[in-house]
Amino acid sequence: MKKYIPNSLTILRGILTICIILLFFLPIPYRFWFILFFFFVASLTDFLDGHLARRWEAVSDFGIVFDSLFDKILTLSLYLLLIPYEILPLWVWVLFFIREMLVDGMKNFCLGKGCPISALKSGKWKFTFQVILLHGCLLLLLFPKVFELQIFVYVTAAISMVLAYVSAFLYARDFFRFLRK
Repeated sequence: MKKYIPNSLTILRGILTICIILLFFLPIPYRFWFILFFFFVASLTDFLDGHLARRWEAVSDFGIVFDSLFDKILTLSLYLLLIPYEILPLWVWVLFFIREMLVDGMKNFCLGKGCPISALKSGKWKFTFQVILLHGCLLLLLFPKVFELQIFVYVTAAISMVLAYVSAFLYARDFFRFLRK
């Protein structure tokens, strides 16, 4: 039974992502509270699925592929859905989007050649700060006049951007090493 829990958490994150996307388009009361709650739970599933899979030795091909894919769908969807709210300049979201596409392209190329590139600690830190950033952005939708929250979002965005491109450089280094072999 334990071997199915990590993949079930990954699937739950996919379902929560769909709910978050739909909620952005439904004019219901308290929708941003629901979005924030679902995003918080989705973020927890990301931490738990990998942790439990390693702890219980239940790592699977499904988990390896879909954990990363659902992370990307969740974060990239939120980047796009937050653009109209002008919480951050458009170029910030565009740079995050470009980074994700480039790194995923390199990782998928290597995976297709039977040589997956393992997740790097810098990539995990990048994702952690992006999750914190997105929580801050969602909180700004609820409390738009809180100046300290706006500063927090800008600082977290800057840290996330630095980590995003440092980790992209490290992934690119591994990618080009693979190509040379």
